Order: sequence, then structure tokens, then C-alpha cells
Amino acid sequence: MTGQHHDELFLAIGRLEGKVDSLIAMQTRQSEELKEHDHRLRSLEHSRGYMLGWAAAIGAGVSFVANYLIRAVT
Repeated sequence: MTGQHHDELFLAIGRLEGKVDSLIAMQTRQSEELKEHDHRLRSLEHSRGYMLGWAAAIGAGVSFVANYLIRAVT
């Protein structure tokens, strides 16, 4: 093998190493974004459940008051 062939091999290996590093960085960034999205979705789901609970409680209260008023009037 000649010196030039070794240089080409080392250059190809260096390029491959750079591409692997780039892929690892992209995967790490995607993983961080996925964690952020998971946190945001969990927060939205929690607040939605909280609001639905309040809406159900208010609906039950209004129904109770309306039922009481209807019985009182009739």
C-alpha cells in the first residue's frame, strides 16, 4: 500500500467519524425535543383534566340549584 492510499483511507475514516458525530448530535437534539414535547403535553393534559373537573362540578351545582328552584316554584 502506498502512502497516498493510506492518506485516502484516513481521510475517508475521518469523514465517516464526522458523519457519525453529526448523527449522534442530531439524535441527542431529537431526544431533547421529544422530552420537551412530552413535558408540554403532560402539562396540557393535566390542565385540561382540571378544567373538565371544574366544569363537571359547576354543571352539577347548576343542575342542583335549577332542580331546587323548579320544585320550589311548582
